[in-house]
Amino acid sequence: MRAKVIFIAFCILYLPTGCQQVPDEVKDRMENYGEGGQIEKTEVSYCTVEELRNASIEELDHVPGNLKLPKKVDFSGIESIENLVLKREENYDENKDKIAEVFGVENPEWNLIEGYMEDYHTSDWYEYKGKDAYLAVDKNGELSYIDEEEYDEGERLHTVERVHLNREECPDMVCNLKTGQIPLSEMLEKTQEWVDGCEILQNKFDYELRTVCVKKKPDKTHRVAVLFQPMYKGVGLNYLADGDGDLSIIPYEGARVVLNFAEIDKPFYFCNYTNAYIVEENPIDEVLDFKSAVNLVDEKLSGFAGLKVCEIRIEYMIYAEKSENENDNVEREGAVFHTKPVYSFLIEFGEVDDARETLGIMEKDEYVYVNVDMTDGTITTNFEERNFHN
Repeated sequence: MRAKVIFIAFCILYLPTGCQQVPDEVKDRMENYGEGGQIEKTEVSYCTVEELRNASIEELDHVPGNLKLPKKVDFSGIESIENLVLKREENYDENKDKIAEVFGVENPEWNLIEGYMEDYHTSDWYEYKGKDAYLAVDKNGELSYIDEEEYDEGERLHTVERVHLNREECPDMVCNLKTGQIPLSEMLEKTQEWVDGCEILQNKFDYELRTVCVKKKPDKTHRVAVLFQPMYKGVGLNYLADGDGDLSIIPYEGARVVLNFAEIDKPFYFCNYTNAYIVEENPIDEVLDFKSAVNLVDEKLSGFAGLKVCEIRIEYMIYAEKSENENDNVEREGAVFHTKPVYSFLIEFGEVDDARETLGIMEKDEYVYVNVDMTDGTITTNFEERNFHN
């Protein structure tokens, strides 16, 4: 990512942690299949989206020998599954003054920054650096905001709660914000209301709260970081994929919105990633059924002996359409993306270092994944990128 993305300034560099050893015979099997290799032994079947909504762990006809599955899956909110074509914004900077108003930045003096990185064509952006705030509005639709008066780059923070709302209940705790105390559950309700009413987010998507991180400052007050996932008709855009080694894959920032709150209804940090809009959608009538996906993953991971899957999501992987110009970058204005629906099996991998998570939520550090293409059963993982099998 370019220098304007705030995370670069705060040292987000991948450091693998908690690596698990995998038997040699598993390495051999995985090398034979290769990334994206489909397993021939497992027979697969298909189902309609309506049938998929009723899928459950209980319907499985056998217990996987190589996996420990979560207690439940919930696909009931899926309205449809599509082949989507997305496109990055163009000339999004025309909205910069309106965006400044959203964050209470008055009369900003903008500077145009030309996007250029190692011979790759990226997007230009407008930047405001003031004593009160930092604001960057990219022509491609991404934007970053930080309240300079609230944020202290060298401040030490300690995580007191980390909640994954896909699979955990919100804990019964009270947040001690700079403007007073509020139950975390109520804080999250107000945060959702703020996002739902945010006029600068793409209105074709719903935004669902995925991960919450409550951090304590030295003065005993709390900050609440939240990660929202863009959803389309009940299916989320992926934000955990690795782009290393494949420039067509959108890097792990993927499509997500991250905010930080130190007081109610007023974020002091906001960053959206891979902001794009839908230009084409074609419903898929039938998809690989859940039982087939589980069997494929069980076969793929033969030899792991009880690998714990903490969550199974249905998501859209995002891929960049190849440009005729070899110097074009996926961050450029108007870049076109295509999606593939997958079952994503998330496997717990390591812990997140507080020092690396100053503002954002480094959820990528927690998982490796196995994705099963819902149209043809092709399997991909990020095991190589995360050194999971070394």
